[in-house]
Amino acid sequence: MRLTGRIRGVAAATVLCAGMLAITPAMATADGTYHTERLELTPVVAAETGSGVVINIHPNGPVNGALERYQLHGAMPNTAYHVWIQVGGEDFIQTSTINTDQHGNGHARADISAADLAPFSGAVLPVNWVLRTEAGDAYRTDVTVVTLD
Repeated sequence: MRLTGRIRGVAAATVLCAGMLAITPAMATADGTYHTERLELTPVVAAETGSGVVINIHPNGPVNGALERYQLHGAMPNTAYHVWIQVGGEDFIQTSTINTDQHGNGHARADISAADLAPFSGAVLPVNWVLRTEAGDAYRTDVTVVTLD
């Protein structure tokens, strides 16, 4: 009897959760055209021995057009890395600055509004990210193709 009661409880909870999902108001959904991408940051100068990532998320919501997360590990300590988006190999916009700690670790983020991306709707763009210090380019990602819907 006890097991049957637990099964009924789990079944009821499952039905309740499914019902709640079915009646949830319109929300941001994952982008069906451009999926979240994790891009490795690789050094472009011998002095840089760290590594890092850019995580590019397009939630397709009414508020957030793109959410970008940047991380560096083992880079130059106590250094400001300016994050640039390049389109077609040309500087487009600086989005953030990563300030590393005494171990060369740091992170930053950029939230780009849906309104800011609206003029580019339907564009298919070759994009990469560059991290730059006062001395010049330090890290970059490979080029990826971003489709903005």
